[in-house]
Amino acid sequence: MTVNLDRFSQGLPDPQNVAPLQYCHTCGGEIYPGEDVYVIDGYIIHARVDCLVSYVSPGYMTIEEALGVA
Repeated sequence: MTVNLDRFSQGLPDPQNVAPLQYCHTCGGEIYPGEDVYVIDGYIIHARVDCLVSYVSPGYMTIEEALGVA
């Protein structure tokens, strides 16, 4: 019996065959093993700026509007 010690003989696992572990609470996108995530109030979201901003939905205004002096 011949043993093949070539570490590339089998290739890497196909990532298309891996099921997502979770879905992002903000965008609904799939989250796969090894991905970085944020956990906020028990919700799991992608570690991406767009998902984080969508989750916290900050108000956007001038400083005068924020202080109520406009």
